[in-house]
Amino acid sequence: MASDGGGDGDGGGGSEENIFATAIPPPGPPRQDRTGFIEFFALSGILVAISLLIFYIEYSKISVLFALVGVVVFVTAEGTSRPPRMGPHEFVKEREILLAKKKRDGGDAEEVLVCLGDSLTHGACSANWVDALTERLRGSPSAAPLAIVNAGQNGICTETVLQRKVEHVIACRPKYMIACRPKYIFIMIGTNDVRAVYRKDWGDQLTWMWSLTERPSEDALMRNLANIIRVLLEHTTAKIAVGTLPPLGEDADSTANQIVLRVNRRMIHAVEIEFCDSRRVSAVDVNGALWKYINLSSVKRKKIHSIDDSLPTGIVMCILHNIFGLSWNLLTHIITGNVVLSESLHLNETGGDVVRNELVKWLVENGDANHVDGRKEKLL
Repeated sequence: MASDGGGDGDGGGGSEENIFATAIPPPGPPRQDRTGFIEFFALSGILVAISLLIFYIEYSKISVLFALVGVVVFVTAEGTSRPPRMGPHEFVKEREILLAKKKRDGGDAEEVLVCLGDSLTHGACSANWVDALTERLRGSPSAAPLAIVNAGQNGICTETVLQRKVEHVIACRPKYMIACRPKYIFIMIGTNDVRAVYRKDWGDQLTWMWSLTERPSEDALMRNLANIIRVLLEHTTAKIAVGTLPPLGEDADSTANQIVLRVNRRMIHAVEIEFCDSRRVSAVDVNGALWKYINLSSVKRKKIHSIDDSLPTGIVMCILHNIFGLSWNLLTHIITGNVVLSESLHLNETGGDVVRNELVKWLVENGDANHVDGRKEKLL
């Protein structure tokens, strides 16, 4: 059973083998790297090189075409894989400066909310509800200071969160979350695990991309999630919200969503039973809120877009979003006809608002400080 006790976020002494021995991350690149997108950057370089070669040999429209496609691939890959605006590394680096300024100006020190997740939290190929929450809190004049850290990254699964090393660099994400000394933690992780369970080829890709020690499964997902929660309980005093996973497509009867349903039931059971002795862990039913919004929607559609078509549709949407600046809501309306999911995997702005609102409700219920004015109507 997880311990309800916790340190002050600074960590304690220990051997070098204990990656949680210190809360301060060692120097290194941001943990939200561009894994999974390096191939696209390489492709853009190759296309531009070919265009230059063709141009050198004999000018033709083909060289211009290659160059144009290369630029489109690069801009799309850059926009889709860019790190969050305020990740754990950036926050830790800036925290001392911010604290010194607050002390000098006589302001209150900000308390910290860390959001852990995959691309649905990262917010580059999905609606950025983390930044939307930050802006909304800033817009509430009576809200107490609350810094929001985005610890999401495209493509990760539950095992990735706990990986000790990736290419010989310590990469265990809870270590960097602990360094932020959070008062609140929101976890919404496991969608890529479920995708890997649903389709073997997606599972093969995920296992290869992150060098996983075992193939993703429902049992592995639950074991990893429990370990993540235990680590955060032991090394922080934060209150932890575990968000249920969003749907995979908007067909409630699909095989993919039956897997999501089973996993979410197990998540809620784990929070209520396995962590019942801890009063710091609670569940946030993101999935239920999204389905409620879908079922109340008046959107008419002839066919429900399938999660199996999410990759090609997602590539088209990412190109249009990054090149022309079209919103995820508009692209959803034009291409898939969904309500809260853009290409049936990621959130559009409407879906992001639903997630944000559920988190605001949880903050209202669990906040010791008056972060949201005690009146969620202002923020929802």
